[in-house]
Amino acid sequence: MEKMLVNGVSSNVKVAQISVIGLKDEPGTAAKLFGAIADKDYNVELILQSIGRDGVKDISFVVNEEDADSIVDIVIETFAHGEFEKVNVDKNIGIVSIKGAGMMSNPGAASMMFEALYGVGINIEMIYTSEIKVTTSVKRDQVERAVAAIRNKFVDID
Repeated sequence: MEKMLVNGVSSNVKVAQISVIGLKDEPGTAAKLFGAIADKDYNVELILQSIGRDGVKDISFVVNEEDADSIVDIVIETFAHGEFEKVNVDKNIGIVSIKGAGMMSNPGAASMMFEALYGVGINIEMIYTSEIKVTTSVKRDQVERAVAAIRNKFVDID
C-alpha cells in the first residue's frame, strides 16, 4: 500500500449544479444525456445518479456556472416530453477538493475531509472520488469556511 499524501485543497465557486429529475430508468439514459452535452463541447463533473424508483431516476452533475443555462436547454432538447419530470439548477454551489497520491489505497482521507466539514456545520451536497482526489459540493457561501476547516484538519497541506 502506498502512503497517503494529501497535499492540497482547492475550490471553485464558479459552478452550478444541474439535476434532471424523473428520468426514465432504462439503459442508455446517461449515455444520451452526457453524449448530448459532450457533443456541444461542455464539461461536467461530480456526476451523481440516484437509485431507480418506480421506473425513474435522478441524475445531478456540476458544470461551469456560465454554461448552466445552455446545458439546461440541451437537456430539454435531448429528451422528449415525458422522458423526465423537471430540471433544477442551483447556482448557489461551490466545490471543494483534497488531492494527493494514494488516497484510495489508504482509508481515512475522505472520512477526515467529511469530519472537517461536519465540524463546522457544513452539509455535503454531492461527493466524487478518484485515486488522487476527493471532491464535494457545498453551498457557495460555505466554500471559504470549508477550505479553512479542511486545511486545519490536514494541517500539512497548502
